[in-house]
Amino acid sequence: MLIEDCPKPTRSEQTRQKLIQAALEVIGAQGYELATTRMLTAHAGVNLAAIPYHFASKEELYRAAAEFLAGRLKTDQAAPLQALRLATEQHGGTEALIEAVIAFMLSMARNILSGELPQSWVQFFLRSQADPADTTGQIFRQALQPGRQQVRAAVALICGGEADSLPVRALAFSLFHQAFYFRLAEPVLLQHLAQQTLSAEVQEQLLTTLTQGLRAQLQAAARC
Repeated sequence: MLIEDCPKPTRSEQTRQKLIQAALEVIGAQGYELATTRMLTAHAGVNLAAIPYHFASKEELYRAAAEFLAGRLKTDQAAPLQALRLATEQHGGTEALIEAVIAFMLSMARNILSGELPQSWVQFFLRSQADPADTTGQIFRQALQPGRQQVRAAVALICGGEADSLPVRALAFSLFHQAFYFRLAEPVLLQHLAQQTLSAEVQEQLLTTLTQGLRAQLQAAARC
């Protein structure tokens, strides 16, 4: 599967795409330090000279992979984010705002659970966030910041708090990242659910459970 659906990509562009995908999968699974250039090129099916030719270094390939995934996440949340922004601006009541936040979260969760974002890509994203010295983390923060800010703004209206307060930030973070952890812990999740795969039926049940949890959290925040 090529990363970008481009019309008749050149051989050079195909190699570049393969290396970016290899970086997402190998670094996501192994981490940056353990993912050697030999592992990356072998996974991409290209020769060792391809990385310095196309990206100058392993570090630049890592950054290119982060920029691609950050762009993908930003694109995927663009329409749902606009809907949440409008709902927050119109503020048609607490319950309507709660449902708007849930709709935004479910759009992200559905995309993640469906396999559109492979587990290794989610791991790649979370690894970059775990190390404060990892400069790729800033790439993701810039891409996701509009969504995080909008969720905080909506949560603040729901619970009557300040968007930058610790309780609002904590609740917004919890809401924003739940689906990521479903995907990251997929092997443990499947074992706990006594399932072999995340089938469409299992995904819908997880989304239903997630919806119930999100609604309960937000309604409790509104009461408090």
